[in-house]
Amino acid sequence: MSGDYSCYVLSHPFPESFVRWYPYTKAEVLGEGSPWLRWLRRVMAGPIPGVNDRMIAARRETAGEWVGVVWVSVSLTCPELAHFGWFLVDESCRGEGVGGRIIDTCLDTLTADGVRMVMLPTQLENQRAIGMYYRRGWQLSITDPRGGVWMVREPAGFYREYFTPHPLRPIHAGPPEPADFVALDYLLSRPAAPIRLLPLGLAGSARFISFTHDWESAEYSVARQGGRPVALALAAPTDEGPWLDVFGLDRRGMAVAMRELLERVPGGHADVAVTDGARRGALEDAGLRLQSVREREIAGAQIGLARYARGASAEE
Repeated sequence: MSGDYSCYVLSHPFPESFVRWYPYTKAEVLGEGSPWLRWLRRVMAGPIPGVNDRMIAARRETAGEWVGVVWVSVSLTCPELAHFGWFLVDESCRGEGVGGRIIDTCLDTLTADGVRMVMLPTQLENQRAIGMYYRRGWQLSITDPRGGVWMVREPAGFYREYFTPHPLRPIHAGPPEPADFVALDYLLSRPAAPIRLLPLGLAGSARFISFTHDWESAEYSVARQGGRPVALALAAPTDEGPWLDVFGLDRRGMAVAMRELLERVPGGHADVAVTDGARRGALEDAGLRLQSVREREIAGAQIGLARYARGASAEE
């Protein structure tokens, strides 16, 4: 990287010159209807409760111009996790090492803060950036048919360890909060999530971005242990009544999330793969009962689905 450039770790209040330059709060860049536009304007306007947002930015010192940036977000309840996004290097200085310096400064900063897992969403067509991520330890997690991809940088096995609750400590549940968003995206960005969960196609290999998800389209419950999300349950409106679903790595955590949700949502049904023993057990623990079993074609394969609902079981 040329000596003409410097990197800065910016936090609230952001410098006025940076706020004026930052491209991702401009409607002409993202489009006025972009959900990211609303969220990033909120980030720039002031601190979000429970979230530490920073901008790692590069500036050309001779001209006093900002030329590159990446946004990183860390939840105060999950300080080991970070969301890395909206990475940009101005075309005028590409190939001069600016992008690599921004990423390295970001990783050094996060490591010093105790962050162990860093996730990012990008597009497969962005091969230049993906190459930089690979060289710095990121690996592909999942992709979706539209070209979106998750990449994660983390110690081996830490994901499962992190999101599996301690068996002897209490788990509490309630509606989602901004402090949950980084952890929820991490929890849901794994191949372990089958083709299910979340309305409007946000399931399986599709990316789930909590920061811009329409949380008003359904009822949600987040199970937490010590502030750390460990499961997510939902009740989405359908013509048949509320459609229920839940995801987590642990039966107990899923049951707590679903039980809290059922206290707020009357009726509803859940369809679960017959082979998904942990999730079926969680629904039963939450008070739902098996009603029927049927075959359904999903992604070209015949899958047995067990339907659960309130009331007497099919055997009764």
